[in-house]
Amino acid sequence: ICGHQHQIHPTESKHPIKMEDLKVYFLNELSRSVPKQSRQSSYGVRNQFHKLRSAQVRSDDMDSSSSCGRDLEGMHYYMRYMLKFASIFGVFPVQGLHNRSLNKLNFSWCSLVTIYSLCLLAGFLTIEMFSLDYTIRNLNEDSLTAKGGIKRATSGSIFYGNACIAMILFIRLARQWPQLVRDWKMVELAMARFGTPRLGWRFSVMSTVLFTLAFLEHGLHNWLNTRPGGKDDITAMSTSQSGVTATPGGPVNYSIDNSLTFAGYLERFSLKTHWFLFQEQTITSYNSVIGFMIMWLALSATFLWNFTDLFIMLISAALAAQLRMFTTGLTAARGQLFTNNEWREYREAYTLLSLLVKKVDSHINSIIMLSVSSNVYFICAQLITEIDSIKHSYFRLFYMLYS
Repeated sequence: ICGHQHQIHPTESKHPIKMEDLKVYFLNELSRSVPKQSRQSSYGVRNQFHKLRSAQVRSDDMDSSSSCGRDLEGMHYYMRYMLKFASIFGVFPVQGLHNRSLNKLNFSWCSLVTIYSLCLLAGFLTIEMFSLDYTIRNLNEDSLTAKGGIKRATSGSIFYGNACIAMILFIRLARQWPQLVRDWKMVELAMARFGTPRLGWRFSVMSTVLFTLAFLEHGLHNWLNTRPGGKDDITAMSTSQSGVTATPGGPVNYSIDNSLTFAGYLERFSLKTHWFLFQEQTITSYNSVIGFMIMWLALSATFLWNFTDLFIMLISAALAAQLRMFTTGLTAARGQLFTNNEWREYREAYTLLSLLVKKVDSHINSIIMLSVSSNVYFICAQLITEIDSIKHSYFRLFYMLYS
């Protein structure tokens, strides 16, 4: 990496090189290569690493450096409020997210946010058990041929299964997040010459637009399925207006409250969107407490589903912006006569960025896979179901085009 011919290159080893081993090798070589009397580096990559290797740069130094000006405001500074908002919903249980200081970041199993996250996970698992039981009993030839049968039989188990897995993955990421952010900050400090991308406006627009569109879609879905007297919703395929299912083993005979009160909405929401919970084999009665818990868990699962997509978008945008800044600096150097040491600094900066991308990918690749698979399922299920429904409702046509 550093151009010493007498040194053994890491790729010459007989055993596979881990990313952390390559990082240690890179830092060792970099610290030994600093000349005793060299001019100040143009952007200080080598000097920054020499300080980091000799433990002269700590988290306190990172925090003080980041507070000196907007040039060193990095990924954590721009993402902290979005992540704090997510932690309020129990999705990202890390303490100290609203602080600029990296030393304030901490994960604890005994914190209130973590306990709340575990309570949500327990609620998701409870609903998932009932929905899986419903799926196993109803995923048959009749459901495959009936209108909307596939979505009716599988939507509950897929939706809450996605919530359970996503919650587990984000709790696992929350445990590793403080160290990951510190490593990211180290890269930002080492590459200060290229500048730090200004991500505040971009992150704000992305977060606002995505959540606004997502919850408008969620509200439209709930309105179509819970409005008094509605007959063109998906629940009409399984539940009649009196609440009696059209197939054996359906919900208990309820008289659905069609009033415009909040209690009436809770009852319609629970019985029409979570019909799989009110089977003869499961829950035999409905009350307002159960209805409120179902609504809150459904809202939290919806937030978790959309936050998963947003989190991937924000992390990807931050990495892309950092690489774009480096590319801009490299393009500006085209045609200039540099020494070997100066070109070497660019190679070291690129190696550092590559290590950061690999490390971030190792932390969030499972979340990306979950997001892609769940989105593919719901897009396909939405198309299969709504194409039959739009023939009788302009609202359904608008909803399908919008969603």
